[in-house]
Amino acid sequence: MYRKEMNELSPMRVFEKSMCGGLGRGKLGVVVSAAGVGKTALLVQIALDDLLRDRRVLHISYEHGVDDIRAYYSAIFHDLSASSQLDEADAVKADIEQHRLIFSLSSHAQSAPPSQRGGRTSVSKLLEVVGFARTYAHFAPDVVVIDGFELGAGGEQALTALRDLARELDAEVWISVRADDLPLASPRLPPPLEGFELLVDVVVALRPARNSVRLRLLKDHDRQNLSDPELRLDPHTLRLLDQKAAPTSERRRDPRQFRLVSGGSLGAEAEFGASAERWGMPEVNYSFEGHRALVRRRGVRVLDEAQLKKGDFSLIYVSKHLGRSLSDIPQVRDVLRTIWHQVTEARQVFMIGMIQEDGTLRGGTGWGAELARLWKKPLFVFDQQKRAWFTWNGSAWEFVSQPTITREVFAGIGTQQLNDDGIAAIHDLFVRSFGEAPKSTAG
Repeated sequence: MYRKEMNELSPMRVFEKSMCGGLGRGKLGVVVSAAGVGKTALLVQIALDDLLRDRRVLHISYEHGVDDIRAYYSAIFHDLSASSQLDEADAVKADIEQHRLIFSLSSHAQSAPPSQRGGRTSVSKLLEVVGFARTYAHFAPDVVVIDGFELGAGGEQALTALRDLARELDAEVWISVRADDLPLASPRLPPPLEGFELLVDVVVALRPARNSVRLRLLKDHDRQNLSDPELRLDPHTLRLLDQKAAPTSERRRDPRQFRLVSGGSLGAEAEFGASAERWGMPEVNYSFEGHRALVRRRGVRVLDEAQLKKGDFSLIYVSKHLGRSLSDIPQVRDVLRTIWHQVTEARQVFMIGMIQEDGTLRGGTGWGAELARLWKKPLFVFDQQKRAWFTWNGSAWEFVSQPTITREVFAGIGTQQLNDDGIAAIHDLFVRSFGEAPKSTAG
C-alpha cells in the first residue's frame, strides 16, 4: 500500500465525508473530551493525515515534552503503517518528519502562576512560537495543532485570537480543550466552549466506550443537522475501527496469516517460537552476532550495529521510567536492543514473567513492557507467580481471563526461567486463538 491509500484508515479522512469537506484553511477546529480519553492521539492522527498529503504541520503542546510528542507520532504512525502494510514505511516516516515542527510549552503551563495560564496569556506565548517558526525556522505551516490549550477566564479573547491566527496564516488551526461534561445528544457545546459557538468552526467530541472511543460532531461550520452516526476508534491510537466487521470471536483466524516476532532466546521466547512452528505460522527472531542465548534457528534475522543502535534513544528514555541504568555489558545491551525491534514491529505484545510491586516486570521483559506501554501497544502479561494473565489498561494492571491473539503481527517475549505454568499459558493462548494445532504430516 502507498501513503495516499494509508489515509483511508485515518478517522479524519473518513470523518470529512460527514463534515463540509473538512475544516478548511483559515478555520478553527476544537477537539474536546475528558482527561485521558485521547485528545493528543486524535490531534496526532489529524497531523499525520495532513503530513501524508504533503502539508506542513506545526505541533505545539502545553501538556507534553518534545520527546513525548515524537513518541506519540512514532507509535501512531507505526500502527497505521503496519495495519495498512505501507510500502517503505521508514522512508515515508523520514520524509514526513521533514515537514513537521514540534514545540513544547509544558514548562510554561506548569510553572506559570494560575493568573498567567490560559486565555490571552497562553495565546501571546503561542504567537511567539509561531513567529519564531516563521522567522527563524522559515517554517510556514499549513496546519497548526495546539494540544492542551487552557481557555481560562479570557476564553472569548483567546478563541478570537486563534481564529485570527488561522486567517492570517491561511492555515487550519486545531486545538484540544478539556471538557468534563459532554452532552450525549444535544446541540449545545460543553463548558468551557458554551456561548462561543460563533468563534469556532468545527467541534469534535471524544467519549470513552467499551473497548473503543466514540467520536462525533458537536459543530460543523453552519450546518444545522448533525445526525450523522458516531465513529468508533481504537482506544490506544484513535485509528478508525471497521464498524461493519464481525466481532473478533466470530472471525475464523488462519494462523498462517499471522506472524510472531520474538528473540528466539532460551525459555519463553523459544516456546513462543515452537508454538508458532506447530501452528504453521511464520516467525521472525531478532538476534545479533555472538548471541549466546539464541536457541531458535527458524526465521532468525541478525541485526548489524546500525540496526541495533536504532533502539538506543527509546531505551534510554525507558530507563528513566524503570529506574534502571542501561547496561554497559554488550550482550545484555544488545538483547534489549533486539527487544526494541520486536515491540516496534508488533501490534500486540504477549509476555511471560512476573509483575513486581511497583508495576514493572523483572529483567529484559520489563524493558519490553515499558516500551509497549510507552507506545500504547495492547499488552498482556502472564505472571508465573500469580498463574494468571494481566493486561495494562492505561493506568494499572488488571486481570484478564482469556486473552487471544487478534493482531496479525504480535510479539512473544519473556523470561528464560520458564516454568510449566508459563508453557501451558503459551499453549492455551494459541489454542484459544487458532484452535488445536494441525497434526504433523511428517513421516
